[in-house]
Amino acid sequence: MKQKVPILGLFIFLVSLTTVSAALQLKAEKFTLISDKGDSTLLRSALELIHKEQQYYQALFGLSLEKEVEIRFYYNPDQAGSRMHTAPYWSAGIARAGSEILIYGRNRNQWLATLKHELFHTLLGQNEVSVPVWLNEGLAQWQAGQMDWGGFMELGTATARGKLIPLVDLDVILSFNHKRASLAYAQALDATRFLLKRQGESILPYLLRNDDLGFRKRFKLETGEDIIDFEITWRKDLETRFWFFKISTIPGLLWALSPLIVILAWFLKRQRGKKKLQEWDDEDRLQNEPKYFA
Repeated sequence: MKQKVPILGLFIFLVSLTTVSAALQLKAEKFTLISDKGDSTLLRSALELIHKEQQYYQALFGLSLEKEVEIRFYYNPDQAGSRMHTAPYWSAGIARAGSEILIYGRNRNQWLATLKHELFHTLLGQNEVSVPVWLNEGLAQWQAGQMDWGGFMELGTATARGKLIPLVDLDVILSFNHKRASLAYAQALDATRFLLKRQGESILPYLLRNDDLGFRKRFKLETGEDIIDFEITWRKDLETRFWFFKISTIPGLLWALSPLIVILAWFLKRQRGKKKLQEWDDEDRLQNEPKYFA
């Protein structure tokens, strides 16, 4: 059996930095990283992240990145030119054909998290693993530790109002507007978390397989239920968890309750005033009493 050279050794041995005009290029094994601003700190941090992710991919999924990948960071997205012609206007990064990753979001503090997200898509692309978009995007967010508070709020509101997007419709997520995309990503992450909570992370190597069985059959074989039944159960769980969002769907409820809220606030304030007067009275009484007794 051919012995593999440790990945870390290859990373250390093959790292090279090249400056081209204002841009900076770093090469390490099969990865080429480029920054249009010449940010060497960013590129080295990204390379370290890639190494850690590679170890995690192999340990948890039994998969690895075996083909060459070019990763470009754009401080000025205009420099990307035609590379971004398929990217939605609300996106912060995109992975293409398992060989190229573009990172360009305005929030540069999140660039490495975005890289984690896109690396996972690249991993599945290189290994020709076919899963529904909701699971692909859900696992990418889960792997990157991403959670959008705005998406959480939209998820709760959509649950309460019966406006959730069917998971199968997330297949065209890149065509959604910003608000609908935010809800779609929140649904993908929550459905994925729900799946992992019920089945455990150990199910992932079985779901992320490239075989002739097909995902739907594989999903039922491993989980014991159809995807449709899974989605129904997940939606019921959402309704239980987000029950309090239903208050916002009752027209005029807050207006109806506002007089009671005002009365309650006045009562509590009056009670606090009485308590404070009593405290002052007690203090005066103590001051008039002798401090020592025979």
